[in-house]
Amino acid sequence: MIDDYMIDIYDSHMNPLGQVMRSQAHKEGLWHKAFHCWIAKPMADGHHKVLLQLRGKNKSTHPSLLDISSAGHLKVGETCHDGIKHIEQELGIKVDFASLNKLFTINHVFEKNDYINHEFNPTYLLETDKDISDLKLNPAEVDGVLEASVDDLRNLFNHKVDSIYVSGLLIDEFNKFIPYTGAVGIKDFVPHDDSYYVKVMDTIKRFFANKH
Repeated sequence: MIDDYMIDIYDSHMNPLGQVMRSQAHKEGLWHKAFHCWIAKPMADGHHKVLLQLRGKNKSTHPSLLDISSAGHLKVGETCHDGIKHIEQELGIKVDFASLNKLFTINHVFEKNDYINHEFNPTYLLETDKDISDLKLNPAEVDGVLEASVDDLRNLFNHKVDSIYVSGLLIDEFNKFIPYTGAVGIKDFVPHDDSYYVKVMDTIKRFFANKH
């Protein structure tokens, strides 16, 4: 199993049950935690964009699909405070946990073949003014990053449109990140429930609206 390690497991009410290897948790459908962080940037027109991570083609799960800005399992004994390490490892952004804004915790259930994922996902927002060109992307972790409008993503996962415009950086055959623009649809994203993506975008919109 690629990148296997011990994680804490829980019952469906988030009561601790012990520890197992990550691979066992996914084989048996044991509840565990994975940190989610969405990175959003205000735009001059008053709207906002979010950063989408393109998962590496060699990932053991959901390779080459667009995903949360940064995410990762929490190992044994780790808390959400430790989740910020994924942001630095993947995107090269050093983050103080206090700069994150908690959006919500949601349950994620996904099953395909012998892979059963039962996760609690504490979900956070990081507001940034960084451009994609400021990131130090790790080619061992990600195959690219793309920006999309919060409103466009909301419309996509509400099935009001079939595709949306994105732009950013994708890795090439020489392991270099080069500019990219194009269109993507739901099939290009990791299969979280459509309602999850809508909930995230709605919550981000409310967060920024409440700042004014």
